[in-house]
Amino acid sequence: MKNYSIFKDTMADMSFTEVEKLIKKEAVVLFPIGVIEEHGPHLPLGTDTYIAYSMFRHTQQKLTEMAIPSVLAPPFYWGINSITDGFTGSFTVKVDTMKALLKDSMECLANWGFKKVYLYNLHGDLKHVKTIIEIVEEIYQSNLTLEVYFLMSEFHQKRCGLNGDEPYILAKRREDIKENTTDKVNTTPTYIDCHGGGLETSLMLMDFDDLVDEPLARELKSSKTTIELFEKWRQGGKKAKEVTPLGYCGDPSNIRMDDARNFVDATSLELVELISKTLE
Repeated sequence: MKNYSIFKDTMADMSFTEVEKLIKKEAVVLFPIGVIEEHGPHLPLGTDTYIAYSMFRHTQQKLTEMAIPSVLAPPFYWGINSITDGFTGSFTVKVDTMKALLKDSMECLANWGFKKVYLYNLHGDLKHVKTIIEIVEEIYQSNLTLEVYFLMSEFHQKRCGLNGDEPYILAKRREDIKENTTDKVNTTPTYIDCHGGGLETSLMLMDFDDLVDEPLARELKSSKTTIELFEKWRQGGKKAKEVTPLGYCGDPSNIRMDDARNFVDATSLELVELISKTLE
């Protein structure tokens, strides 16, 4: 197993004095966000959390090469599941609960002396994403002595009705990354692959291979989710289970490790570019 613990290299594995040294170096905080949610019979419930954490680890390596000090916060995973809430294992919390937990975490970082925090989320539930946006906006409008930024794709930026001028939003530019690796939602002319499919399975195999049932994944058939079925799936509950009875939306057998590596390299590079611009 390569990197099983999502606490590895985060604050959770450091002493308080080590964290204090990073504060004195004006280290930026990388704060991964995910959920605990079913991802089919072949992937663990923590898939989104593992991938968000892993993405920031790759980002941190690039920041280190640029001599930008950073620290990984323990991943946040008490989010909102309004689509897969009908499945066993999909923990979900109320909006107010999620907001309170995240805002309290930001207050802790501010009270310790950190100045900049970057949130990166790997869970596409619209209600979940909008809650994060509300949180960073409220922090921006508050007196908290902390700059909090939400790193998100232009796809979700437009989906959430943002105009692109929000100072607390750092949007990844879709055109700068190859089309087949820009977002978790990859479409073919017929079917959608966005949850527990080929890309997520490949990303998990990169850093958490022991948590993936790869033989099973290669045997699973495509959910054959059309755009029309996808809209039904997004309604959650029983309707989501009717569309994807095995819990995945996509083709888990479509494992492409090269695409996964390209996704990680391209995304982590752009995250570094967005972060570095706020430090200029």
